[in-house]
Amino acid sequence: MEKKKIDFNFIVLAFITFCIIGWLYEVIWEAAIGHGFVNRGFLYGPYLPVYGFGVLILYFSLRKIMNKKIKVGSINITPIIVFLIILVMVSVIEYFTSVMLEKIFGIELWNYSKDILNINGRVSLRNSSILAGGAMVMLYGIWKALEKLYEKVNNKIWNVFKYIVIITVSIDFICTIISYIK
Repeated sequence: MEKKKIDFNFIVLAFITFCIIGWLYEVIWEAAIGHGFVNRGFLYGPYLPVYGFGVLILYFSLRKIMNKKIKVGSINITPIIVFLIILVMVSVIEYFTSVMLEKIFGIELWNYSKDILNINGRVSLRNSSILAGGAMVMLYGIWKALEKLYEKVNNKIWNVFKYIVIITVSIDFICTIISYIK
């Protein structure tokens, strides 16, 4: 970001944007494979926090390497290196999320046991590759579009937006926790 540095308002914008994109991807995927509409979210709302947190973790971990030009001869291999790092990172994030959801709430939201090259059904090379490809689009494309949007809107509006998102997701999270405690 050029004019405004990354602040908490932008982080909230990026978080909720990628949460919603993740939810849309999962819902469309389920419909495409013949399961109809399935709310793939752990929460009630149309957002998946694992995608929001995941993209933020990836961005802050990889932003320095993403801006470098690592070359082999005249070929810039930075995107290849970034993709491979993301492949490992999304696998770790997805595995950890799966374990936590199972240990804390006793739920299994996905199982890749039928995929070849899976680890305990929690991650698979196929799914991690899809997620890594999506993360590349989010980091190299959508992130930049969000920066441009963020620059065009007054900071007071982003302050209000931030509180609406935080309150909405917090209430949803509390309601979800209460539903699992019962």
